[in-house]
Amino acid sequence: MKERYNVYFAGRLMDGHDLDSVREKLAKVFNVGQQTLDKSFSGKNQLIKSDCDKATALKYKVVMQRAGADPTINRIESEPIQANPAPAKIRTAAEKIAALAAAPITGRLETLGLITPASVTQQENTIGTGGIGLAAPGTDVLHTNERAALISRNVNTSGLALGTLGQRLSQEPSAPPAMPDTSHLNMAPVGHTIPNLPLSKDPVSPNIDDLTLSPLGFDFSDCVALKEKSLLHDLSALSLTPSNV
Repeated sequence: MKERYNVYFAGRLMDGHDLDSVREKLAKVFNVGQQTLDKSFSGKNQLIKSDCDKATALKYKVVMQRAGADPTINRIESEPIQANPAPAKIRTAAEKIAALAAAPITGRLETLGLITPASVTQQENTIGTGGIGLAAPGTDVLHTNERAALISRNVNTSGLALGTLGQRLSQEPSAPPAMPDTSHLNMAPVGHTIPNLPLSKDPVSPNIDDLTLSPLGFDFSDCVALKEKSLLHDLSALSLTPSNV
């Protein structure tokens, strides 16, 4: 059996190192950003290097310890290599989809290549998530003591009543006014002049016999209003009061 290893880090520091300096050194060593560092120092085991040999795992450990971080190395038990493995049965696309839908969530992630069986087993043994599973449909998510208390309300409905099935909720609209009688009207042909309606009063005909028109170029300057003249007031009887009074 070939021994393979996974390297994990849960945020533990070596003695004599502070958090800020370790974060800065790891950021330079692995060329990662602050978001990745926050996840690495979250207190939960994070996979740093998966499925590597012992020499590579020890190399990662030495580099991280020099930066002040204390990683964990766990061995992966691999299956022995078969001399003549049996040829795998070729499944159709429909069979693959049906198998993927029937598999648990962990199996789906393994099928999609997002995780490996070894890493799942190792993380379950290290982090302690092996007992987590999906509840059956219809299972209560919250316990009785975790649910919000129900508050009953006593609403007075004595003034309410139910209408009969199909009863209108509003009054019937009033009937529309009758259409006007247009039987005595007709349409004039296009371009026809429509006569005006007769006036009820006789038109006014003023007498303009005494009016004449002025000749062309007549001077109407004498019709301009006269300018008002300013009035002169007699102020001889008035005197000014001394300023010191």
